[in-house]
Amino acid sequence: MKNLFIGIVIGILAMAGIYGISLLFSSEAAPQASPAPAGASGAGVARAGSVVDMICELHLDVEGQKTLGIQGNEPPRMTLAQIDLEQKSGWYQGRISISEGRGGTLSLQGNKFVVTRPAMFQRFGTSISQEAFSIDRSTGQFEQTLTIEGGKVVPLIRGTCARVIKPPF
Repeated sequence: MKNLFIGIVIGILAMAGIYGISLLFSSEAAPQASPAPAGASGAGVARAGSVVDMICELHLDVEGQKTLGIQGNEPPRMTLAQIDLEQKSGWYQGRISISEGRGGTLSLQGNKFVVTRPAMFQRFGTSISQEAFSIDRSTGQFEQTLTIEGGKVVPLIRGTCARVIKPPF
């Protein structure tokens, strides 16, 4: 009798565990199944009120490197970027970046996410007044620019981003 009772309890616990796991996976997968907005594709497909996580392969722009007098060759690198449509902000990781701790202000310009942040610091022998980056939602093209003395906009970093799609586990 005792063995029968233990078997029933183990069976009930196993069924409850399987049911709980199936609910967990079905609730996580549901938000990802939403359709994309009309005309949107590529890296920036997202619904209003959501966060777009991206992984980017970035490299120094040759023109910007010459303009700012940056010596040495910086190898291409992989980094993370995020656009928060609800908070209207964005950031990406890197040594010369708009960081997560001090994200920039998001705006949409045509098919591009554009994140800007005012700046006031000296670097590369010049005064920098604004940092900005953009990601084209249809192609995933990334570009970071710096606005320096005299209002000149210098492209600094270029690359390609793709949306990170998280699996349901």
